[in-house]
Amino acid sequence: MTDALLERQTEVDALRRTLDDSAAGRGHVVVVEAAPGLGKTTLLRHTRDLADVRGFRVLSARGSELESDFAFGVIRQLFDPVLAEEQGERDRLFKGAAKATEGLFDTADLTEAPPAGSLYLLLNGLYWLLVNLSARSPVALLIDDLQWVDGPSLRFVEFLSRRIDSTPVMVVLTSRPRAYERDAAIAEVMTAPDATVLEPRSLSLTAVAELVRRTLGSEADDDFCTACHATTTGNPLFLRELLRVLASNGTRPVAAAVRTVHEVGPDAVRRHVLGRLRHLPAEARAVARAVAVLGDDTPLGLIARQCSLPVEDAAAAAERLAQAGILEHAEPAAFIHAVVADVVRSLIPLAERSAEHDAAAALLRESGETPARVASHLLRTTPEGRADRVTALLAAADQARERGSPETAAVYLLRARAEPPPAESRSEVSRLLGNCEAHKLALTDADTHLREALALASTPAQWALCAYSLARFRNACGDAPGEVVDLLGRALATPAVAEHPAVATELEAELLGIARSDLGRRPEVLGHLRSYRRRPDASPAVVDAHLSVEAVFSGATADEVAELAGRALATGLPTERSAIWAAAHMMIVADRLEETDRHLRRALRAAVQRGLLFPLALTRGYLARVAFLRGDLAQAQEYTDGDTGPGVQDLARPVLDATRAHLLIEAGDLAGAEALIGGGVLADLDVVDSTHHLWLMGARIRLRIDQGDHVAALDEAITLGRDYARWGGELMLDVPWRLLAAEACHRLGRTERARSLAEEHLRLARAFGAARHIGAALNATALLTDDPRTAGALLAEAVEVLAATSARLDFAKVLEKQGRTLLDTGDRDAGLTAIGRAADVATECHASAMTERLRRLLAHSGVRRTRITSRGVHTLTPAERSAGELATAGLTNRQIAEQLFLSEKTVEAHLSRAYRKLGVRSRTQLAMRMTTVAG
Repeated sequence: MTDALLERQTEVDALRRTLDDSAAGRGHVVVVEAAPGLGKTTLLRHTRDLADVRGFRVLSARGSELESDFAFGVIRQLFDPVLAEEQGERDRLFKGAAKATEGLFDTADLTEAPPAGSLYLLLNGLYWLLVNLSARSPVALLIDDLQWVDGPSLRFVEFLSRRIDSTPVMVVLTSRPRAYERDAAIAEVMTAPDATVLEPRSLSLTAVAELVRRTLGSEADDDFCTACHATTTGNPLFLRELLRVLASNGTRPVAAAVRTVHEVGPDAVRRHVLGRLRHLPAEARAVARAVAVLGDDTPLGLIARQCSLPVEDAAAAAERLAQAGILEHAEPAAFIHAVVADVVRSLIPLAERSAEHDAAAALLRESGETPARVASHLLRTTPEGRADRVTALLAAADQARERGSPETAAVYLLRARAEPPPAESRSEVSRLLGNCEAHKLALTDADTHLREALALASTPAQWALCAYSLARFRNACGDAPGEVVDLLGRALATPAVAEHPAVATELEAELLGIARSDLGRRPEVLGHLRSYRRRPDASPAVVDAHLSVEAVFSGATADEVAELAGRALATGLPTERSAIWAAAHMMIVADRLEETDRHLRRALRAAVQRGLLFPLALTRGYLARVAFLRGDLAQAQEYTDGDTGPGVQDLARPVLDATRAHLLIEAGDLAGAEALIGGGVLADLDVVDSTHHLWLMGARIRLRIDQGDHVAALDEAITLGRDYARWGGELMLDVPWRLLAAEACHRLGRTERARSLAEEHLRLARAFGAARHIGAALNATALLTDDPRTAGALLAEAVEVLAATSARLDFAKVLEKQGRTLLDTGDRDAGLTAIGRAADVATECHASAMTERLRRLLAHSGVRRTRITSRGVHTLTPAERSAGELATAGLTNRQIAEQLFLSEKTVEAHLSRAYRKLGVRSRTQLAMRMTTVAG
């Protein structure tokens, strides 16, 4: 074992094992976490040697404090060299999902490459680029100083760490201690399932004594060795520098020299660097300073220009620095250790650092470097109100935003705002900053800067643009729709907007959608709908979405409504546009649950691919509603449990909470449902003003009935009916408030009123023609019928109607009611048969409380059911269902993995579970099963 690896056998053995595993296709992540000087970089270099011997392709990079805001900087370090070597292999390397990343490696000018989409799309593409690269030989990906890696590159490391197990890739990272406290992505990497954390410790007294004797002589005194250990705390770097100073001073390792050891002290590295620089010529000191400013691996030509030296003189000075142990190599120049770089950087007076970085930015700009590299220096300058700096920072922000990194763009925009920009630009800088902060869910800052942008707007056109941005943000945050609509209305009325027809069309489309969710704005909505339809560039999908709502209001049939809404959704309405929710809502009303599910899951995938975090929660909320109505309780639970990010659920919270409450009620957890609803958005509302609250109101009424508070339930049901009337939806059957009111009346002994409400709902449901609504009304009407024969006929019709729908839980409930009615009338066999069917369907729905209730009823009646099998498409998780549908569409496992941002191994696992749950053995059988259900 060499001096550098003394007492590092445990770490070396672990690295060897993981390299062997990775070569066999079982990828690993190794994080070497230790304080500066404990040998992290030495272990990384040794890993490179081990990987080379085993035939790995080695990709290396080093994080830099200077370039920590340079989006994808470390990714470029890793892949640029290998892509330069593999020019003839570019088509193979960038095939499939990896194609999305090709623009990242445009060496001419990143700003000319087409936008690749969201960060998610780029991370997925980089993963597949690495998979493609590893097809020929295993890959070792080595990154030093993880704590300084730029955000997007770090997100890739996190993304990779969760998918590495089935790839011949080994990732070795070094990091300073507790870096995970500053960035959650580092914590995710360190806790990944296939991650190993190595923590090299300080050298023992025995190891220190061994190194002392190797360096200063075998006769070194024990007290002298103990002093060296105490002074350096066993830090290998500090010890080596201490011994170097002692050796250069001619110190003998005897007990009498202990005082000399203490005098040199733990600051040996700093003293060593200062001493060596002091004895070097001024040119060498200037080059060291330039490297400290420009960063490691900067070409000598730029170093020379930064310190105003001829290239030949700069090269000679760099060679001297390398010989003195300051630089690791002279071309490109790089410090031998981060601690050495810190020392040299600290020698630059604070008052001069801004000017140094300003000069570096100008130099890089003249040299044609990317906006990000220029901006990385401008971030370290003192604000002076210079327009050229603002221009450069805005260019870097645009580049970062196009690369799917709003967090990086926000860093540049925040610095541009502090410059400050020229008066005419301040509003736009704040608006862009607010939009980026909203995108990365820094909601408080986004609100501050978007309002600031509105206040700073110097022209009517800019004011309208800022009002549009603020209104969309506040709507997504869950503000009352009326306030948002007023702001949009003022923006649309701005005369300058008329000069930009495309802007006006988009603004009115959003105004329409948001106003639609305000229960009291129907006349205004109709006016804007007429106006919007007259615009030559109006979107047919937006028009169809709103016409589908009007169709319900005017008494159209479910088929007519679904034709309009389905046509709108089929065009791919994006989730960040409000019209999609009108269309999706009407599809649910029209009972087209399977079709709605497909459209929304496609929209969800598109939002993820584009990195749109705001719409994710609302999309999951609608998907959860659809899953619950279809009786897929497990799937509904998974959607409501989805991580939608801090603060992003404000608009979606009532939608998500409605399904959460229903799930708790179905599970018999009324206290949990009460806590959820009581602490939710309805608690502070005197009047419901948004359509997003209607489903939650329905859940609260259901809860009141199950709690036995029938008076409150009846009062709230009637109020909900008035709310639908305010929206124009007297004919809307979305939340069956009449049936809920009928049940409450029945419990209160008001049978005639209950019967009247139920019959009215049944009449409307038959006219509308949606089977789920008809079945629910028949079920309720049967409950209110005194004649058992009539009740039996109604229940039989309800069973027949619901059997043909996807509303499996409703089907199970009506089967249970039919079974109990038959038992009450003495038809035991038929009754138990119906109860048995209900139990099977309830199990399929994962309705555990209902299943257990029915199992006990059957057992009490002497029917033994050893096992109720849970099989069928409804038992698939969303991930299994997505994989199954893509497999049905003919995609390979790899293509499925590329689309779903998964590894092939994970896709294989999803499909294997889907096969088992559906009882199939081939893709052909899977396709038949999935297609039959979809049909």
